[in-house]
Amino acid sequence: MKSLHGSIVGLIALGFGLCVVRARAARADGSCGAIDPIRSFDLVAPGTGWAASLEHLYWTANNGRRWRDITPLQVRPDELIQVVYFADRQHGWVPLMSTPVDEQPHLQVAMTGNSGASWSYVAVDLTHVDYVPSSPPSIASISFSDPMHGWMLIDASSSQLSRRGYLFRTTDGGMHWRLLPAPPIDGGISFGSARNGVVTDPLNPYNDTAIWHTKDGGRTWAASLLPFPERCSKCVVDQISRAFFYDAEDAVLTAIIRAPGIDDFVSVEYGTTDGGATWSVNGRSPPRASNAGGDLMVVADGHTVGLNAARHNRLLLRIDEKNFAVTLPADVTPGAIDKLSVASNLTVWALSSYPQANIFSINPHSGTVRQVTPARCEWGTQAANR
Repeated sequence: MKSLHGSIVGLIALGFGLCVVRARAARADGSCGAIDPIRSFDLVAPGTGWAASLEHLYWTANNGRRWRDITPLQVRPDELIQVVYFADRQHGWVPLMSTPVDEQPHLQVAMTGNSGASWSYVAVDLTHVDYVPSSPPSIASISFSDPMHGWMLIDASSSQLSRRGYLFRTTDGGMHWRLLPAPPIDGGISFGSARNGVVTDPLNPYNDTAIWHTKDGGRTWAASLLPFPERCSKCVVDQISRAFFYDAEDAVLTAIIRAPGIDDFVSVEYGTTDGGATWSVNGRSPPRASNAGGDLMVVADGHTVGLNAARHNRLLLRIDEKNFAVTLPADVTPGAIDKLSVASNLTVWALSSYPQANIFSINPHSGTVRQVTPARCEWGTQAANR
């Protein structure tokens, strides 16, 4: 677990929570060592984004050239960073879950309004979350439609064979969280407005109702169906992504479909113009893909970026109607790319999990690829000078 040795931590009591300012010293030998593996990241604006491991959260405002450690203070030793969400350059939320043995789980949500320079904290009541001790609850997903309206879905197993989601909602930026009726499925939530939202079930895509939508902020849900492309009426969904909203009504998602008994997968992009109630196949030729779905199709300001399969270390990105080929480092293959993120200027970040976790910044138009993974000496030196 994280040690506070070599850190400067300032705590100032503010209202309902704590304001935390943290700085870390660089390594004594001055070398750039690897940090604990990056598990998630996101570009929230051109050149601005975050990267997170289980124990650390980093921030950059210059496309990964320099990073700042903005990790919220973990009050309990077993608190881990499972999910991070930034609605814009300033406002972010980090749920911190603690599941001690023989105790009720504890959840606090860290909130920032200044890009992680300081954090406030609020506890979330988990009294009504039912789970089995051998499978403690975890944060499934979090979504904000604006800095005030947000939703957090907690995954819990009520028995060895049954799991359910507990949906919490805030209407004041995270200061208070209210438990809503449980959605029909547990998975990835996305909201385009204070009323319109979609939940998808990536762990059970074969369910005919793997997509549900809400028109009242998560109080009630209705099933949505995905139509299959022509000549594939008997296809089944193998993978499904969470939905990405352009605005309050328009959203896209991607599904990996295949014909029964055939190991030939096709990635299909779906769109909705009514907040997720109905979906249609977008009018773009579906790319062949051996590793797509999840967060390998993303949107920003109306642009859609997807990952196509490519040979060796050649990566093929599909942006709107065009394909762009870029060359990855020799030891990275397209199959190792686990996540994409895109900014409105079409800069793309890609997370590679093999041979080690690395973030790459890609300029599709020039074909340039640059590794931007945080390094110890990089973020340590900058943080110490804050």
